[in-house]
Amino acid sequence: MEKVRIKGRGEDSLILDSYIPADGCYILVNSKGEIICQVDLKFNKKTKQMEGISERHYDKLCFFDYHSRLVSMDKPVDSKKVIHSNNYLSFWVKQENLSNGKLNEEAIDRYFDVLSNPEKKYSKSKDRQMYEYIADQLVEINEEKLERCRNWIKKYIFNLEELGISLSGKNYLKIFFEEDRECYLQEEQRYLITKIFNKNDYNQEIDKKIWGLPNDNLGMNQKKPYMAHKTRKVELPYMVTAQEAVLQKKFFDYLYNQAAAGKVNIYIDPEKGEIRAFSKEERMQKDFTGYYLYIQKGTEAQIMHQDVIVDYRYHLRKRFHYINVFYRETEDEIYKDYGTMEQVENLLNEILFSKWLVSNYFTPVDELQISGEIARNLICSRDGIFAWLYKNETQNICTVLSKVSMNLIKDSIRNGYISKAVKQFNLKCSLEEYFSGGEKMSTDYEAIQKKLRRKILSKETEVIVSDEEYYYAVGQLVNYFISLSKTKDKKHSLANPFFNIKNDQALKEKLRQYFMKYNYQLDCAETRFNNLYAMICNYTNAEKIDQNSMIAGYINNNILQKKDQEERVNE
Repeated sequence: MEKVRIKGRGEDSLILDSYIPADGCYILVNSKGEIICQVDLKFNKKTKQMEGISERHYDKLCFFDYHSRLVSMDKPVDSKKVIHSNNYLSFWVKQENLSNGKLNEEAIDRYFDVLSNPEKKYSKSKDRQMYEYIADQLVEINEEKLERCRNWIKKYIFNLEELGISLSGKNYLKIFFEEDRECYLQEEQRYLITKIFNKNDYNQEIDKKIWGLPNDNLGMNQKKPYMAHKTRKVELPYMVTAQEAVLQKKFFDYLYNQAAAGKVNIYIDPEKGEIRAFSKEERMQKDFTGYYLYIQKGTEAQIMHQDVIVDYRYHLRKRFHYINVFYRETEDEIYKDYGTMEQVENLLNEILFSKWLVSNYFTPVDELQISGEIARNLICSRDGIFAWLYKNETQNICTVLSKVSMNLIKDSIRNGYISKAVKQFNLKCSLEEYFSGGEKMSTDYEAIQKKLRRKILSKETEVIVSDEEYYYAVGQLVNYFISLSKTKDKKHSLANPFFNIKNDQALKEKLRQYFMKYNYQLDCAETRFNNLYAMICNYTNAEKIDQNSMIAGYINNNILQKKDQEERVNE
C-alpha cells in the first residue's frame, strides 16, 4: 500500500507560524518528571495577539499542541470525551473536570489503555484495516514511556497545587511530556490515519491504496441524504487517498488558524506557490491571478465562498473622480481622485452603506445585525459589488449601484440626513460618470440652479426648457412646501409621495394639493415663488419621471429661501 508521509515540514511550518493554541494552562514535563515550563496562554481577540507567551518554550508547545489534537470531538480517544488529546505524550482536560468528578483514575486508565492497545478500540473491520494500514509504517508503541506518563498523571493531576500550579477553573489544562518531535509525529499518525476519513465504512481499497471520503466541510449522515449520488454505484460525492486526506486536513488547519485570527480573505497563487491571508478590513494590494476563499471560524474552518480570480488589478485602470455636482462649499476632503479598488470600496462602505458593506459580504441574511433599507439594498447588491471590487467583473454593476444609490438616498432624506444624502447623490453621479467612460455628466445641476435663480427673479414669468430643469424645479418647490409645514416633528418623509410618483399628471395634482395646504403662508406679491410655480405648471412636455433631477433639486440649497438669495445676489 502507499505510504502516508509522516513528515511535512513545509506544510507544518506554514501552519505553526500562525498557530493559535486554545486558552488555558500549558505544562511541559521533562524526562525526569520535572515541570520545566508552565504558562497561561490566552488569545486577545481585540489585539489578535497571544498573551502569556514563554519565548523559550512557546514554539515547542505549539508543535506538541498541534500534533496532539483530535480530528474532532466526534472522534475521541477517550470514549466518554473527558480527555481531549490523541496520544500518550499529552494529556488535555477541561479544568472544571478536575473538580466535578468527571476526571478520575478510571478515566485516566481508560485513556491510556486505549493508547497502549489500540487494536481493542478498532474492532470493526474497516477501522481495523485503517489502523493496521498505518501501524505497519510506524515503530511499536513504547510501553515504558506510556506507563511513565500514566503514572505521572495519576500522581500529580489532582495535586497540582503542591507543585505551585494554580488553576482558574476555566479553559484547558494541557500537559505535555517532552520528547523528540519525531515521536510526537509517530503517535499522532497512529491516531490520525484511523480518523482521517469521514467514516471508515465508506472506504475502498483500490490498487493497494485506501480511498475514502474526507472529513473537512463535508459529512454524510441521515440528516444529509442529498449528499449521496443515488444514481451511481459509489454514492460518495468524491473520494481521495489517505495521503491526500492528510494534506487536505493540513490545509484546513491552516485556514482555521487564519479564521481564528480574523483573517478571512485567503488568496492562493498556484503559479508563484504563495498563499496570503487578510482580515475583513484588509485586501490584496497588488495584481493577482489565482484562487480566492472567504472563510469563517466554526467548529472547523468553513469555506463560505470560493472563486477563481483572473487578472485582478489593485490599481484602477482609470482613476475615479468623486465630484461635488452641486459645487457647494464643504470642508470634506473626500471630493478628489482615487486610484485603487480599496479606496473606492471604502467610499461605498462609508458613504452608501454606513460602514456595513465590508464586514457583511457573506454574512447570512438571518445573521445580519442591521435591518431596513440598508439591509435590503446590501443583500441585493453585495454579490455584484464584491465581483466588481475583487474580481474585476463589471457586468451590470453600473445599473446595480445606480438603483441602490437611489434607494439609499431616499432613505437618507426620509430620515432627515440631508448632508448624507448630498454625499450619496454626488457618489451616485460620480459612479455613473466613471462607468460611462469618463464622459462629463449630461446634466449640470449647478448650471440649472443658476438659471432657475435668474428666472424666478425676472419681472416676467419665463419658461422651463428641459425635463431636467423641470424636475429640478419640482424638487426645489417640494422642499420649500415642506419647509412651510407647522408640524412639530417635521420629517423629510413628507417628500416621499413625490419621489414615488409615476407620471407628471399625478405629480402636478400632488403639487396643487400642497399649494392649497400651505398657501395661507404665501404672499401674493412673492415674485420668486409665483414665477417658479407658474413655470412648473406651464411645462407640459415632461415624459418619464426624472428622479435624479427631482432629488437633486430637493437636497440642494433652495432658491426660494431668503438666505440663499442673499448669498447669491452678487453672483
